Amino acid sequence: MADDCCRLVGNLVLSGIFSSECVTSVSLNAKPEIIKECGGEVLYGPTIGSVSVSGYADDEIHVGCPGQAAVSIPWVRRYDCDSSPSTVHFIPSGQGASHVAGDVGGLATLNTSLGRAYVNLSASSQSGPVSIYMETEQEDGYGLRYTGNPLSFDTRDSLVFSNFGIGDGDMYLQNFSLELNPGELPVATYSFAFSITD
Repeated sequence: MADDCCRLVGNLVLSGIFSSECVTSVSLNAKPEIIKECGGEVLYGPTIGSVSVSGYADDEIHVGCPGQAAVSIPWVRRYDCDSSPSTVHFIPSGQGASHVAGDVGGLATLNTSLGRAYVNLSASSQSGPVSIYMETEQEDGYGLRYTGNPLSFDTRDSLVFSNFGIGDGDMYLQNFSLELNPGELPVATYSFAFSITD
């Protein structure tokens, strides 16, 4: 009984795009989309899942100033109830809003700068008054090119990836963030969407 519920994270095996990379965390969840309730009958749509994966962006400890980059990629979802099994189509609708702030070590660049920059501030004293805080200039943009680990990408290209051992079917990159803190390994975090077919 304990073997079924007590699993060591060191034994988790991912395949495909994350199989040989240093992944630090994985989280998966899913829920059905309820369309509406009509006359006591519940009409429901597809079950959409989300996978969040974090891993080391580089194997070198970051020695520069703090930095971060992020992009949010829009997808239009269309439910095809006439197909068997019923499927969800994810349709790309642009490269997405992005930003780069501080020293990202050349790992991320904006595809198009909006020519807008302003102060980005992040400070917390929870770890004590000598904690390092980040005050950098953030530049906004459209689209992002990321060249680090565990998965590099360019939002000008296809952002559909094959399944990597968890979830169901193709994975659609929705969100990405990169964090670089002095004295630490840089961390990249990805969020993918997928649909569960009937």
